[in-house]
Amino acid sequence: MRETLACTLFSALNTVEITRFSKFLRSPYYNKRQDVIRFFDFISNKSKKDIAALTAENAWNSLFPDKKFDKKQFNYTLNFFSERLEQFLAVEELQSDPLQNKLLRCRAFRKRGLLAHFDTNTRKLERLHANIPYRNAGWWLFEYQLQNEIFARQAMYRRGGGTNMAGTTAALANFFLLENMRWTATARSLASLSRSPLPPVPLSDTALQVAASTTQTENPALALVYAGAEALANPDSEAPFQQFKVALRDHVALFPPAEARDLYMAAINFAIRRHNRGERTYTREAFDLYREALDSGFLLENGRLPKYTFINILNLAQLLGEHDWSLGFLEKGKTLLPESDRENTYRYALAGYHFRRSEYEPVLALLREVDFSDVFIQLDARKMLLRSYFELGEWPALASLLDSFQAFLRRHKALGYHRDSYLNLIKFTKKLMHLAGKRPAARKRLLARIEAAESVAEREWLLGKLKHR
Repeated sequence: MRETLACTLFSALNTVEITRFSKFLRSPYYNKRQDVIRFFDFISNKSKKDIAALTAENAWNSLFPDKKFDKKQFNYTLNFFSERLEQFLAVEELQSDPLQNKLLRCRAFRKRGLLAHFDTNTRKLERLHANIPYRNAGWWLFEYQLQNEIFARQAMYRRGGGTNMAGTTAALANFFLLENMRWTATARSLASLSRSPLPPVPLSDTALQVAASTTQTENPALALVYAGAEALANPDSEAPFQQFKVALRDHVALFPPAEARDLYMAAINFAIRRHNRGERTYTREAFDLYREALDSGFLLENGRLPKYTFINILNLAQLLGEHDWSLGFLEKGKTLLPESDRENTYRYALAGYHFRRSEYEPVLALLREVDFSDVFIQLDARKMLLRSYFELGEWPALASLLDSFQAFLRRHKALGYHRDSYLNLIKFTKKLMHLAGKRPAARKRLLARIEAAESVAEREWLLGKLKHR
């Protein structure tokens, strides 16, 4: 039964939600089918592993012990159970959004002609909403929905009188501009990664023209999103990026944490692309932006720091020589990592710390305990092992690693240029191992081949081994 919708949905609930769903099902307003309640009682006492191993016949015997198995009737029970669970999730979402909940109440008052109650509650809701510090697209969308309800009440019951039409349409315009600009920035970011043309964002040219003529004083949130979109559109220019940074630091508080994180990541990714082109001033830019976002709590997702963010921050810190800070962050940041992968990520990151300090013995010890399914972390771990074995003169171990690394790459054909880059690293490392006792001319030929190759992982390290021996 593991692939049934009922089991899939139920397995996604946490303990608190299971308790609340039990109350939901037992309310006759939401459910009147006893077979659905019996199925809940049957499944709620089982672990996710046990649920996955269930058979329809097992469940049927518990639900209807005196009846012969009837697949059609059993499927009806599962369907009703799934429908009630989906409705429960919708109710939970509504309960988790108190403003939207209050707005729907106001709509109900208006539809029933309870005008005094409507007016009192919309005034309260306007004050509550105005006190929220954000001015992102979501804020303006709710403002539009609220003002639209008020307009509907005014238009129906104040014929010929004044309305709030100006406020309603202004909220709509701000929502559209901010959301359109966000998608324009997203499209520009994805364009650098996509091999095929992306669909145009409707009306983006108009939105860009309006945003360009809007000052930070008039609409600081729009000015920030526009600055981000312009930086992404001009990856080779310095000025748009600097303007984006200034706007980011001045106005990021106008966005909720998840959107603030996206804005910081747009700036960080801009800096990382320039860093990858060898522009070392952008290494510091990326690191400083990461630290700002980290200190503000924007990088956390559900209270946890994603492992790749943790690793990227450490790598940048060490490239900048921030070794003391790196060691402190390793220990402090470890507590923020997801528990399921915490020790694995910590050992891998600590190996990277020692690797960049040329402390190769700890690298070997730590990487023996690391087990990642992510192919890019596997590539990086093998690269660290390769260099560590070479620097320590562990030639048999290195030869074995080179063979296994090559086999790994040949199995992973979808790695694109990464695959070619690491295959070249293996090829040139093998040649480097056999240069002992060879004439200088042989070293020069190998050096020239490495320099001429289109893509080589660890090119600078290879060239350094040839130039300084």
